Amino acid sequence: MADKPTKKTSEKPSDVDGRFQLLLTLIALLKTARHKPKKTELEFMMVNQTFNMVQYRHCAYWERDKGEVQVKSVSGLVHVDPDGPYIQWLKKMIKGQVADYKKQLEDDEEVTDTSFCALYPVSKDQCSDSVAEDWQEWASEHGLLMIMKDRHGDVIAGLWLDREVAFTSLEVAMLEDLGDGYAHTLQRFVDDPNYKKSGLLKSVFTLSGSNMRKALLVLLLVMLLPVRTSVTGPAEVVAQSPLVVSVPYDGIIETVEVMPGDAVEQGDVLVRMDSTMLRNKAEVAVSDLLTAEIALRKTEREAFSDRTKLAELALLKAQLEQKSAEKDFASELLSRAEITADRSGVAIFSAPNALRGRPVQTGEQIMMLADPRESELLIRIPVSSIIEINKDVPAKFYLNVTPLGSREATYTSIGYQATPDPDGLMTYKLRATFKDGEELPRIGWTGTAKVYGDHTILAFNILRRPIVTLRRKLGL
Repeated sequence: MADKPTKKTSEKPSDVDGRFQLLLTLIALLKTARHKPKKTELEFMMVNQTFNMVQYRHCAYWERDKGEVQVKSVSGLVHVDPDGPYIQWLKKMIKGQVADYKKQLEDDEEVTDTSFCALYPVSKDQCSDSVAEDWQEWASEHGLLMIMKDRHGDVIAGLWLDREVAFTSLEVAMLEDLGDGYAHTLQRFVDDPNYKKSGLLKSVFTLSGSNMRKALLVLLLVMLLPVRTSVTGPAEVVAQSPLVVSVPYDGIIETVEVMPGDAVEQGDVLVRMDSTMLRNKAEVAVSDLLTAEIALRKTEREAFSDRTKLAELALLKAQLEQKSAEKDFASELLSRAEITADRSGVAIFSAPNALRGRPVQTGEQIMMLADPRESELLIRIPVSSIIEINKDVPAKFYLNVTPLGSREATYTSIGYQATPDPDGLMTYKLRATFKDGEELPRIGWTGTAKVYGDHTILAFNILRRPIVTLRRKLGL
């Protein structure tokens, strides 16, 4: 008897491998979360490593206490400024969505959810007017709110994710399982804030009298060790003297001919503006110029027989000059519809979709052209962390792509006035150059920079931030 033919599957091997990889990533993230000894480490892990499973543009961890929402951590940020405009907008949006979620549960009492996590897609249309009007500035088109609950069903925390494309049903399902694990792990810290600390404290305070004195002496000696004051802050490799590509006239960007990071030559077309209106204006200007020329010639002929026509010639000549200038202006604008590169370099901008179809104004920056051989390090030090920086001691830069190694950079300028970052955080800007002869990191790479001040003792270096915070709280 012949063997029965095997049933062919409709799934491609690549699809199966992709889902299997997602499952492995989910398991790895849940295991990593369970073994985090500190709540701050868990928060950092949630907003940054969740990207390994589901890609997003922004991810923020928030907590809810007594009806108020506080944003604790944001992906890509070392410090979160609670008074920044982005954080304020995020708190308002999350607070409104959580209130809608609780109202929905109250209206539908028959709903029973045994999971610690609930996921809700959020769009601009679902938000209040005050939130919706700033949506385009602070969020991508598609958002996803992860609400984490405790054993009693009360909302305790959550994640906010957004990106340009919609989240797939598979991604939502994976995020729901991941959020359930995050919430379960988070409750460990909520139930026992001193988790992983009690054992160490107990061992310290159960020392005998002599051993306690020895331990305190050793601690005192360690605290008196000479060290340099230091502070860390986010840093980015930026172009040293980029060429700004701006819009020549008010209009709409039709097409973007290059991709971020593309190498372009002088004269290459970067962007094409919508020239429909300009082409019509140019044609009208040519027609008006021809009409003015015909009227002038006709009046000149009539002036030979009718001397009264001579008075009209000056007016017609002025109108002809005006129409000629309008025609030249329209032709010049039309010639600028193709924005070209004034020099060779690398195109630096966010994404073509962010520019394509966008209305722009004259002089508005759309991208930059940079020479990859001319880069520098831009360091941002938050206002609350600034120290007296010693310019003779180079800064150390730890790239995110190579976190185990560091590069030294020499300061070229130190900002003496704090300015707001795009996320609203007030920071001092420091610029530094890398050593000659070293391979320069790619423009756009980010990491953490460590800057140094003068010598002090270890105790002051450790207690400096708490002292500053205490003085600010007490108003001293």
